[in-house]
Amino acid sequence: QGVFPRYNAGTSHFFKNEKINFNVNYSYNQKKINRSNDDEVNFLETENTREQFWFSDVNRNTWSNNHNLNLNFDYFINDKNTISISSTGLYTPYFKYKINNNTVIENGMGDFLSRFTADNLSRDNKYNIGTDLDYVYESKSNTRLAINAHFTIYDYERDQNVFSNFYDMNNELEDSSEFNTLANQNTEIITSKLDYSVSINEKSTFEAGAKFSNVKTDSDITRVDIINGSEVVNDANSDAFNYDEKVYAAYLNYSLSSEKWSFNLGLRTEQTDIVGTSITLNEATNQNYLRWFPNAGLSVNISDNFSLYSTYKRSIQRPSYTDLNPFTFFLNENTVVVGNPNLTPTFIDHITIGTTLLKYLTFEAYYMNYDGAINELPRQDNENNILAYTPVNLDKTVEYGFDFVTDFYLTNRWSVYFVTSFYNVTEETSFGEDIVELSQWSNYSALSNNINLLKDNSLNINFDLTFGGKNLQRLQIVENRLISNLRISKSMFNKKGVLSLSVQDLFNEQDFRSSVNYLNQRNSMFTNLDNRLISLGFRYKFGNTRLSTNERVSELDERNRLKDLN
Repeated sequence: QGVFPRYNAGTSHFFKNEKINFNVNYSYNQKKINRSNDDEVNFLETENTREQFWFSDVNRNTWSNNHNLNLNFDYFINDKNTISISSTGLYTPYFKYKINNNTVIENGMGDFLSRFTADNLSRDNKYNIGTDLDYVYESKSNTRLAINAHFTIYDYERDQNVFSNFYDMNNELEDSSEFNTLANQNTEIITSKLDYSVSINEKSTFEAGAKFSNVKTDSDITRVDIINGSEVVNDANSDAFNYDEKVYAAYLNYSLSSEKWSFNLGLRTEQTDIVGTSITLNEATNQNYLRWFPNAGLSVNISDNFSLYSTYKRSIQRPSYTDLNPFTFFLNENTVVVGNPNLTPTFIDHITIGTTLLKYLTFEAYYMNYDGAINELPRQDNENNILAYTPVNLDKTVEYGFDFVTDFYLTNRWSVYFVTSFYNVTEETSFGEDIVELSQWSNYSALSNNINLLKDNSLNINFDLTFGGKNLQRLQIVENRLISNLRISKSMFNKKGVLSLSVQDLFNEQDFRSSVNYLNQRNSMFTNLDNRLISLGFRYKFGNTRLSTNERVSELDERNRLKDLN
């Protein structure tokens, strides 16, 4: 129960014998989620003096019904060979997204000029199905060969209607507008990979592998303006976009270890070929590049209570397929979300050096350099009074910090986990003919307590606190947040059943304000999330509850790039 009630029900089944492991999970959830925003935009004149002030009271509600299905099937041919099939599916037959907006416009002196309202109603339909076929060979000499083939089909449709009323300086209705938008995205992901590992001796291991992935996305958007009761296609805001991405990758890893130290060295290479085509504009975006990604690690156990370690890794993050679509999606006539087909991947260099003391104290320093970090930025057009949210590649993002982690038992029934990080983020990018560079020191801390009560330890209490200090994200300053969760659970019926009660955001400090203040950009947003929840749950296990399930979910970078519209 949050602002509105939510429901979730599920069932899991597991069967096992000498030859077969079979697991299937199904869940259904029904939600209505509320979110409110107070948005402020200062539209500026040439000398950055305020010309107009726009205050928007925005309320968002989403209704959704979701079906989730996950199944895993393992067939053991013999002691060395296994064939597996796994699949995960999400089907959303009903998703309604309603945005009610009231914007008041004042001049630079604070005098009322006008206002407008915008009612935005969207209905979505979506399914996302991913399937894996695996073959694994394992020998007694610690040789392992794994072959995987994966296929994902993702289909998403949004039907949107936006109706706006515009009022003059006397707060009397002056004009109105209405338009419909139909957006579709169909994505197919095919991957295949081979992983091989062998123990050279008791101290060293060699690993090698290769992977191929192909992603094809067909997207289109059509806007229809309602003029005098008639539908007129808006060609300027209608388009179709086809995206085809192929990645060829291979890697080598070598690790060596002893009682006192361990060492690993690896190298991964990726060849990427991309073609993106705007059908309406007849424009193509091509990318072709070869990149190398080394990694290395060294750890030394100086004593039983003292060790040192250091790691380095270079990696890549690619943009979501939705962000690449060159579409303009209107939340209202003055607030838009604009895609960017020219986005390039983010290349990340990550270095750590740390020490572990007494086996439960860890101190670590780290440095991360993001080349072309992808961020969705609010860009205000002061001439046309438009706020556009656009994903861009930042020129430079650097983060470095110091972490402290501890994990210990206060008593044999009470465990504590604590982490705190003091870090600095610097973001830099070009903005027209200017350069923006912002820097901010921040703190992130988390405390988790887990307590078992009663003679049989059947009553469990878990209390978590997470503090996020003032920080820099996407060239925006985000103010302090405190996240709190309390969960109480009681096992019963010989540990076959569990009754649980949880409360989230106990102190009502999880909402946050973010602000933009550089060059000719002046805007802020206070976000009131629907995160104060009380949840009551019950779980019961039938049959042989001592069996260990083979449940697993495929984790692919290509699947993680699937994203719905805002």
